[in-house]
Amino acid sequence: MLRVILFTALLFVTGGLSSALPAAPELELGKSIFEQGVGRDGREIGGRIHGTLILRGQAVACGSCHGRDAQGGGEAFVRAPDIRWHSLSKSFAPRRIGGPRPAYNQSTFARAIHHGIGSNNVALDPAMPRFDLSQDETDALLQYLSITEWRRDVETPTKVVLGLVPAAQTQRFPQELGNRLKTCPSTSTGERFPPLEVLQYENPADALAKVEAKIAEERVSYIVAPYIAGWEAQYVTRARTWPIPTLLPVSPLDLPAHPNISFALPGLASQIGALLDRGLARRPDALTVVMSQRTLQLQDLVQFVRVELSSRHIRVDEVILENAAPVSQNPLWLVLVPLETLATKLQDARPRNKVIALVPAMFFDPEAAQRINQRFADLTWEIAYPYQPKAAHSGRWRTPTEAWSEAGCALMAMIAENTGQDWVSHHPSIRLRSGMTLTNTSDAMRRRGQVIVEQWASDKAFEQRIPHGSDGR
Repeated sequence: MLRVILFTALLFVTGGLSSALPAAPELELGKSIFEQGVGRDGREIGGRIHGTLILRGQAVACGSCHGRDAQGGGEAFVRAPDIRWHSLSKSFAPRRIGGPRPAYNQSTFARAIHHGIGSNNVALDPAMPRFDLSQDETDALLQYLSITEWRRDVETPTKVVLGLVPAAQTQRFPQELGNRLKTCPSTSTGERFPPLEVLQYENPADALAKVEAKIAEERVSYIVAPYIAGWEAQYVTRARTWPIPTLLPVSPLDLPAHPNISFALPGLASQIGALLDRGLARRPDALTVVMSQRTLQLQDLVQFVRVELSSRHIRVDEVILENAAPVSQNPLWLVLVPLETLATKLQDARPRNKVIALVPAMFFDPEAAQRINQRFADLTWEIAYPYQPKAAHSGRWRTPTEAWSEAGCALMAMIAENTGQDWVSHHPSIRLRSGMTLTNTSDAMRRRGQVIVEQWASDKAFEQRIPHGSDGR
C-alpha cells in the first residue's frame, strides 16, 4: 500500500470548527476517510503525488501514518506529526519544522488538501497527496480530527518498522529499494502496512548506532531489508543481541543461522552451488574459475568453490584477471567477477570452443554479455538468481528492485496482520503473487534449492544487474 506520504496530508489541519459535536453520519464519514481511505457511498478516495502518480483507498488512509489516535508516528524519512485538533489549531514553533507557519482554517486546509498549497502560500512537498475529496468529505474529515483529542491514550503508541540504507546516492539499488518499501502497493482489499522509517547511514558504525538508538525508544517492531553488504559480520554480531528480529537482510552472502535473522534470500555460495549443479551435470572434464583480487578477499567463498569442485573430481583452472595469463577456454566457466571486467580481459581473445558461462546474477551485465557474444558467438550464459526472475503469470522479466521490494512489502503486510513476533516461526515459507517463495531456512541445501537458474539470450532486453555493493563484488 502506498501510504508513505500521508504525514503531510493532514499536517495542515485548521481552525474555525464549531464547538458542537459533529452529527453521527459526518463523524462516521470522517472516520472512514481517516482510517480506510473510503469516502461517501463507499468510494475509494484518491490522491495524486509527484504530479502524476495516483493513489487510492488504503494508500491514502491518514491513520496509517499518524496512528489510529492521530497522535503521530514514524513513516519513511520523517516523523508523522500529532494531528489532533488541539495541536493543529496552533502555529508551529520554528524548532519543530524550521519556521513558524500560520494556523490553518477551513479554507486554507481545503486548499492544502486539494491543491498542495500551505497556509504560508508555499507549495507543499510533491510527495503529499493532492486529494480528490468533495467539500462535504473535507468537512467530515475536519470534524473527525476535531474530536481525536478525546481519544488520547486509548491505544498503545504505534511501533515502526526500520529500514537501513547507505546515504551515498551513488548506490542506486539500496536507494530504489528504500523508496519502493516506503510505497508498498496493496494487493488485496483492506491490506495494511506498518509505518516504515528508513535510516540512512554513512558507515557501519553510524548504522549500528542509529539502529540501537531507535531500539532504545521501544517503538521499533522489526528491521526489514537492511542493506548490510560488505559489513555482514558486524551486523549479525550485534543483531543477535537485539530484542527485535531482522527480516530479509540485503546481503550478497549467505548469513549464519540465528533466530533473530529470518527470510534471507540465497547468497553467493548458494547461487554458486546451484550453478555448479547445473553446469557439472553435463560431465565436463575441466572448469575455469574466473576471479579477481577482490574475489580472493572473500576467503570463505573461494574455499567453498574449491571444496565443491574437489569433491566432484573436476580439473580446475583458476584465473585471476589482474594477472597476465589468458582465460583458459575450457567448455565451462564459473565467472566470479563483474562481467564488465571480463569483457575488457577478453577483447583481444580468440575464441576456439563453445563455452557455457555460469554467472551469479550480481556479477551479470547484459550489455557486457552482448559485447562478449560479439566475439564469442558460441558462448551461452547461465545466470543464478536469488529470487524468481520472471513473473509467474506474464513471464515478464523483473528487475532486482522489483523482486526485493515485493518480498519486503509482503513481510510488512504480515507484520501488520500479526501481533507479536511468533508468527515468524509459524511461517516457514510465504508464497508471493509473482511466484517467488520466501523461505525461512538456514539449511544450506534448502537455500541452494531456492536459487533459480535461467539461460540468458542477447535478444532479451531486461535489466539484470544487482549492484549489491560499491566495491564491485
